[in-house]
Amino acid sequence: MTKEIRRPKGAGPQRCKFIAEQHLDLFVNFIAAKADDSFDIEHLRKQAEDFREHQSLLAPVYRRSYDDCERARKEHEFDDKRNDHLGRLVIRLIADHFVENGAKPPEEGGLSRRIVPGMLSVLELALGADVLKTFQAEAQDIVNRLREANAEEFEWEDLFADRAAQSLLARLLVDLSISFEDYGRRKMWAIDIINKSMQHDRLDPEDGEYWEFAEMHFHTMIGGLFVPLIAVSDTADKRIEFAAAFGTERMEAVRDFLHSADLL
Repeated sequence: MTKEIRRPKGAGPQRCKFIAEQHLDLFVNFIAAKADDSFDIEHLRKQAEDFREHQSLLAPVYRRSYDDCERARKEHEFDDKRNDHLGRLVIRLIADHFVENGAKPPEEGGLSRRIVPGMLSVLELALGADVLKTFQAEAQDIVNRLREANAEEFEWEDLFADRAAQSLLARLLVDLSISFEDYGRRKMWAIDIINKSMQHDRLDPEDGEYWEFAEMHFHTMIGGLFVPLIAVSDTADKRIEFAAAFGTERMEAVRDFLHSADLL
């Protein structure tokens, strides 16, 4: 007799356990419906029950699944509230470094979402408001196209995977890197802007400790931001393609920036 599955009370990993047990029962019932007379379905049910009893092995799986789903839910909510689709593309590059997404803590160079407003201010000041508006309009056009093509199946992953969006992001990053020609001075300028943007939110309500954006956080940030440019400039063949797309002078300026930032 199959163990009855009941919806657990409360939240957390119990929800993942409930789903997992549903799938286990559906699998056993599927096999039972397809099995011939030579197949011992009762033995399979017994094995399923034995597997279900190994909670010490399954509990970490349920916990990890719940944590992953919860992070994905929060990321989805954060994404849906953002109207700046260009900012969405840029922030995606450093999202894996956010402590809110499970990255290393700030004292080890991890970032917080609290840097986002300041980072976007740096972007606007470095590129200029008019240039940024042009990029933002292009990003909006891309999103409109993808929404029209995919209708209800549209997901933000469609934007991140879109070739036109990747090209837009590459052009923005090239312009941004060139704006850091005086790297040392520009770095301190950017750090100052980001810190000032966090002054109203520096006090962590959970532990009461101050969090400041320092040089190690800046290095984490640009290490994430410029991954696309690092990837297309680390071999001779890629540099030829880079120069063909952006010009030799701009390609060399980008490489000078990456070397100054210890990214190459």
